[in-house]
Amino acid sequence: MRVFRQIVVVGVGAAITFSNAGQSASAQPPAKSQDSWALGNQLELASTSNTNPASDPEQSIALNAPTSESQQPEAVKIAATPPSEPSLASQPQQQEYLAQSPTPTPTNTRQQPVPSSPNNVPIPSSPVPILRGTPNETFPPLTPKGILDTKPPASLEPNPNPLQFPTKPEDVRIEETQSITLQQAIDLARRNSQVLQIAQKQVEQTRSGVREQQAALFPDLTFQMTASRQVSASGQIGVQTRLRRNETLPANQQLPTNSPDFQNFGSIGLNNTLQLSYDLDIFGRRTANINAAREQLRFRELDLERQAEQLRFDTAETYYNLQNSDGQVAIRQASVRNAQQSLRDAEALERAGVGTRFAVLQAQSNVANEVQQLSVARRDQRVAQRRLAEILNISQSANLTAADPVEQAGSWRLSLEESIVQAFKNRPELEQQLVQRNISQQQRRSIRAGGLPQVNVTGSYNFQGVTTDNSDPFATRGWGSGYAVQANLTWNFFDGGAVKARVKQRDADISIAESRFDQLRNQVRREVEQAYFGLESSFENIETSEAGVLQSREALRLARLRFQAGVGTQTDVIQAETDLTRAERNRLSAIVNYNLGLSSLQRAVSNLPTNNLSDAP
Repeated sequence: MRVFRQIVVVGVGAAITFSNAGQSASAQPPAKSQDSWALGNQLELASTSNTNPASDPEQSIALNAPTSESQQPEAVKIAATPPSEPSLASQPQQQEYLAQSPTPTPTNTRQQPVPSSPNNVPIPSSPVPILRGTPNETFPPLTPKGILDTKPPASLEPNPNPLQFPTKPEDVRIEETQSITLQQAIDLARRNSQVLQIAQKQVEQTRSGVREQQAALFPDLTFQMTASRQVSASGQIGVQTRLRRNETLPANQQLPTNSPDFQNFGSIGLNNTLQLSYDLDIFGRRTANINAAREQLRFRELDLERQAEQLRFDTAETYYNLQNSDGQVAIRQASVRNAQQSLRDAEALERAGVGTRFAVLQAQSNVANEVQQLSVARRDQRVAQRRLAEILNISQSANLTAADPVEQAGSWRLSLEESIVQAFKNRPELEQQLVQRNISQQQRRSIRAGGLPQVNVTGSYNFQGVTTDNSDPFATRGWGSGYAVQANLTWNFFDGGAVKARVKQRDADISIAESRFDQLRNQVRREVEQAYFGLESSFENIETSEAGVLQSREALRLARLRFQAGVGTQTDVIQAETDLTRAERNRLSAIVNYNLGLSSLQRAVSNLPTNNLSDAP
């Protein structure tokens, strides 16, 4: 009886296996692996899957098998092939771990670790050796006006009126979803960022301040013209007085009332003055103010460069986070498919009389848990999409998805010591502290010169004309001119110590700038080292996680076959599915962390690939 029962169990397990293989063959195109479930567990990250969740009509969990590579040309498979493949080098999943940069550079390839058995844990190979002295070309070169020629979609342009805000739900409803690359995202960020726009306006404002200080190099030329007509009130009073006196005289001595003596004549005057004034600047106060304004302009330009570098890093970080959320959704979808497959196997064994209701309930609980995790992953995906839309400042009715595949973004060609030295040369933050020190020195020079004698030379030319209503030829009328030249010496030799106190303040500013330079230099080195070590760790984790995915995939295949044959438990299958999900997430996390580490290292060094501080980004 025991032998007969074992034969029945094996027969039922084989029937379930053939049934599942027939279903997979009818629902999927021919797979390259030997197992029908392997293709269903491959994780595909396609740009077409990153659509807006609100506009996606499919609200349920996709349980169908993924399409083939020919049906999804844009899909990028980050899952590895099973170890039973005869040639791993011929598979499309195999990629060079040292990805090419936009400018063709020599790359090093490594063979993906392949365990000979599920118990054979491969030892990660050593990282790719660093090529010293090779310039890094992973970032695009600096372009005029900070704009990349990537031609992003015009529909993503924001409203040109920054003060307009939506007032209706229709104004913020997502009507279009665009898939963009990382370079297009950086381009949009540079075009639309309010931070860069404000920084550029500040540069223009400071440049006008320099021109204002340079105006003191030239003399002040002032022209003043005054035209007036005057009828004196006191003259009218004098006329009235003379009339009363005239009335007291005898009749034969009185003058006629229309006599000129009894009229108040008005006068018309035209006064023109041309004045030339110039400060000799004996002790260099004017020169110090001009130099301080120039250094302030340089400070603003460096700050614009710093903000442009930070914006590029923030955009890349947000883009990689979106890729990570897309990958998490795809992994959770694969986990749901695995859990559904286990549920179907448990139900088939129960119907055959060799399974238990407990195994079915356990599989149903596992499906419910995976559905919840998928819902959380979709939530994170939507949040990441809107975060990218916010940092790019695109149209309110547009949404963004990631078009770039999840793969290593590039390589770092400099050693740690070379990276630190390049960071010291390229970081605008360090240059800003030196500029701030120069500003304080020039201000101190201007303050000291202000406490010394000031000499000002002034010359004026005056041209004046006067006429009157009086017809008397001897009345005051005519034209005249004159000039005046003067030199003014001003010396505030006692001000209660105000100049000395202001000089001490600038001395303190100089010391503060020097201390901050020292502090920032240590901080820059720490940032470079932290990013460099993180990049090395992520590079090693990619290789280790690839081996973990292969092992977990093989372990799940064996656990499912054992369960279908009746010699394994549902707990083993669930644990194997959990391990595979964890391995897939570890591999995705390793790739994304590598890209984030590379972006962090590029930000820590800055100004790549030119390695020069520019006047503007």
